[in-house]
Amino acid sequence: MRLFPPPLDIGDNEGFVATKDIFGRANLGRGLANLVSSVADPMVVAIDGQWGSGKTTFLKMWAGELRKSGFPVVYFDAFENDYVEDAFTAIASEIISLAEEKRKANTQIAKRFVKKAIDVGKVLLRSGLKIGVKAATIGALDATDFENAANEIAGEAENLTDKYLGEFLTKQRQQKDAIQGFRDALVELPALLTERPAEAEANANAKPLIFIIDELDRCRPHFALEVLERIKHFFSVQNVHFVLGTHLDQLNNSVIAAYGPNIDARTYLQKFIQLTFTLVDSAQHEHERIITKYVAYLVKAMEFKPDDHETVEYATRIIRYVSERRDLSLRAVERIMSVLAIALAYTPRNYFRPPPILGGLCVLKVTAPELFVKAKRGTLEFAEVQSALALDAKVEEREQGTVEFYTKWWRFCTDLAPEQELIQELRSALFQYSIERQQIVPILANDIIDRLVSR
Repeated sequence: MRLFPPPLDIGDNEGFVATKDIFGRANLGRGLANLVSSVADPMVVAIDGQWGSGKTTFLKMWAGELRKSGFPVVYFDAFENDYVEDAFTAIASEIISLAEEKRKANTQIAKRFVKKAIDVGKVLLRSGLKIGVKAATIGALDATDFENAANEIAGEAENLTDKYLGEFLTKQRQQKDAIQGFRDALVELPALLTERPAEAEANANAKPLIFIIDELDRCRPHFALEVLERIKHFFSVQNVHFVLGTHLDQLNNSVIAAYGPNIDARTYLQKFIQLTFTLVDSAQHEHERIITKYVAYLVKAMEFKPDDHETVEYATRIIRYVSERRDLSLRAVERIMSVLAIALAYTPRNYFRPPPILGGLCVLKVTAPELFVKAKRGTLEFAEVQSALALDAKVEEREQGTVEFYTKWWRFCTDLAPEQELIQELRSALFQYSIERQQIVPILANDIIDRLVSR
């Protein structure tokens, strides 16, 4: 048995393999590929989903499908690169690396792109030297102050040893020429980097360059917004598309963190993102739902012991139920299943561990740790459980029996004065165990969920 599921290894050219495309998102991938291949104008598309919703898996598989179809593709993990001083350098470097990977780095087009990227890098680097802090305050000054600040900047420029820097600070034309030269060089790259059959003409069937930026919502707010601004101002050219993997609510928070609470974050982001597709679960049938599919995948991947299969089956029912009702992320579900795996690893099959309580405690440990502490102390109350495990939620008629079963067990264990009929109904389950109903929750929380020594 595994305590944690093995990481899903997705090859660069693998695509949507049926055994790994757990949620059946190949159709979305095909539709998105059709979109980027049929539009020449530059686009920025956001794949929106909460943390742990499967964005990264989808984007890596989609990148593989694009590569198999001949698209030049860059996959860039923004979170792993947010230590970089300037986002432009990080993005341009990835494109240069792609040219090297395709053995095109020594072509005239690629060399021109590198030169123009360096020119823009100089512009950005030099524009931030000393003047940046002073210039940022100029908007708050009156005309006289502005003139004095301009004179101060000119004076600083004269003292700098790099003649190019002095010219740049006093002449905007060079900055504009550098940026336009970079854009012109970038326009030529998609045709150079497109994979074509050997017999095809040089410009035949050229495909757009697809730049995938993942984990943008996990970056430092400044870096995340700088990525968007650099895309818009430097990389927005024909046949170059950016696809972002992000949670837009978190990206909104980055905008607010950078510009203050009075900014309309959504409107601000609309300046940079043209289209948004949200990963949601729209399946009507239980067996088609994302949580159901993912729990089934985890049960198989974590290789629970055969003796535990019945307990796992019934415990995961309440895990699935609560996960759907509370819209838990797939990452949270994975952590809950790891808690269940640890609990089963250190207790034998014949130990008292009623699945509705066991599964519910696993959920509480991950999603409501303060309630789990109360469970360990034996002070957890039914009203708290009812809310935390969504036992008070409205459900469809076909689910009512299942929810009533969970509710009976939790009421039996945590309600101070449950109905005598309920006590008599469930007391038979305790017949072979020397345990009172009020002891069930703290014993399971302490001696099973949090026990790390085998019995």
